[in-house]
This record gives sequence, structure tokens and C-alpha cells, in this order.
Amino acid sequence: MDASGPAGDGATHADAGQLDAAWQSAIGSIAAARRQGDDARGDAVGVTVLTGFLGSGKTTVLRRLLAEPVGLRIAAVVNDIGPVNIDAAALDGLEVASRTPDRVELTNGCACCALVDDLAETLERLASAGTSDAIVVEASGIADPATLAAATESAAGCTLDGVVAVTDAQHLAAQLDDPRMAPAVRRQIDVSHMVVLSKIDLVSDVEVQALIGRIGQIAPGRMVVPAAHGRIDPRVLLGAAVRGATFRADAGGHPFEVATAVVAPAGPWEVTDVARWFELPPVPLVRAKGWFTSPDGSRHELQAVGRSWRIEPASRQPDPVIVLIGDSPEAVERAAASLRSLG
Repeated sequence: MDASGPAGDGATHADAGQLDAAWQSAIGSIAAARRQGDDARGDAVGVTVLTGFLGSGKTTVLRRLLAEPVGLRIAAVVNDIGPVNIDAAALDGLEVASRTPDRVELTNGCACCALVDDLAETLERLASAGTSDAIVVEASGIADPATLAAATESAAGCTLDGVVAVTDAQHLAAQLDDPRMAPAVRRQIDVSHMVVLSKIDLVSDVEVQALIGRIGQIAPGRMVVPAAHGRIDPRVLLGAAVRGATFRADAGGHPFEVATAVVAPAGPWEVTDVARWFELPPVPLVRAKGWFTSPDGSRHELQAVGRSWRIEPASRQPDPVIVLIGDSPEAVERAAASLRSLG
């Protein structure tokens, strides 16, 4: 069940052959630049900071990256708002070889870790292990990417490969027009080396071109890569700094403050009641995500960004918990109380 759907009338997007050619050119440039820089880099592990506003599609990009690493051993560090189940958020459907409380090893040689310590310390631990060809840090939706980039550069054994901003084609225009969200979204784009325009399958070609134009106004010279279902060639994503402009590391901080509330256990609720609630929530929410149970014991996954939401049968059996994210503690607590009353 989904409250959003493809816009337009099924128009196709940029010619796949042209896009493939552009990507192959980028891949060749990255490979050449890395060969030239091998001596200067030494044995340092390249780190990519994956930033993007709440609900932009970062986790989908990360999941694709870990599922299709083109022979690379990739370690991912996840830092999110509210409780994070890294198995469910990033690894759903991937084959797991082993687990520890803060780390999951995948059978393809990749790994995913929760950010439980200082970022630089976590990166140094991963780099010193010598088991990763690259590291990806998935930032929370309101984290300042320049701060994370600075922490990366201070980590022994690591080098910053680039900052990649994931933007949501379905909601980017509204976010840039919202005075509350715009500073954070613009900041993430402005400090990036590369911008991924995700969810292009949900909008028309005309909207995609308009959004690329708006991104160009915010960050001239940035490489913009359109993507559907989070699919990006890892060799392009992990070499963002080679093709993109140098990011600006000034003016840190969180220009958009958020508050969270947790509803646990979530349910038992009828799916139709939850759908009706998200159609007209008591207060505006920025983001909601998690799982809930139905009276028959089945589990459902919930994903909501603004007024768009999706409810699907859960592919696993996680704990029933919903995280609500809004712009004030009062708002999210009111929403949480209302959601709990469905039971």
C-alpha cells in the first residue's frame, strides 16, 4: 500500500546508453587518478560520506552498494536518528556470515557497523583491521557532512574519498521551498562533491531536468547522477571527490533541528487504521519508519516522508517499533500519543 506513485504518464528518462557512456568515462577518470595518487595515499582506506536529508534514500543506496560491490570489500558505518537496527535498515535480504552487537559481516566480504563510538575512532578501527577496500559513512538526515568529513580526515589510516549528497526527486523541490528544511538541504548539497538524485522513477523527465537545474544553482560544477531504486555504480560513488568540486568546510552545525519519539510496542493495529492515520496525521511529521503488528500477528514495514507513506508486509520479523521524527518535542509526542491510541 502506497500513498505515492509515479508522476507523469510513464515517460522514460535520460537515454540509458548515454548515461552508461558518461559513467564509463567517469570510472576511467577515477581509476587513472587513483593510479597516479597511489604513492601519496599509501595504504590509507578511502572513506565516502553519504549525506542526505531525512528520507532521501541513503539507506537504499547503501543497501545496493553492499549487495553489488563489484568485487570491493566495503565497510559501512551507520549513524541515524533514533533507534537503528542495522540488520533491517541496511542489510535486509543480504546474506549474513556473522554478527556482533555493533557489527554485521556479509558473505560477500562487506560489513556494516553501528556508530557506537567517536567517528574517527570507529574509522581507525576499521582501517587498521585491513579487511576493507573502502568505507562508507551513512550520516543521519540532519548531520553536518563537513563535520563528518573533517573527522574522516583526522582518522589515522583513512583518507576522504568524497562527500555524496543523496537528494529525493519526489520531495526536493518542496524541501528547497520550505524555510525550515531548505538550509539543511542546501548545506548538504553545497558541501558535496557529487549529488545523487534518487527516486527518479517517481517523477517525470521534465521534473528531473528542473531539479538538476536547481542543484546546479546551489552547487555549480557538481556532478549530478540520476538514480532509480538506489542503483549507482560503486566505482563512481566511491570516487566522488575526483569528479566533483572541492567541498566547503565552513559553518558547521545543524540548521534544521529535529525531535524524535518512539512508539513501542507498535500495534496491534489494523493496516487500514494506520493508513488512515498517515493520510491525515494530527501534526506534520518529517519522517516515520519502523514496523508494527496486526491483530492477526503479521508484521508490516512502515516508511513515511512528509505526506508520502508506504506500508508493506515485513520481509523479516523485527521488533514492532515506530520512530517518529518531527520539528519539535511537543509535536512528535502528540503524534506518538495519537498513534498509540489506535490500539
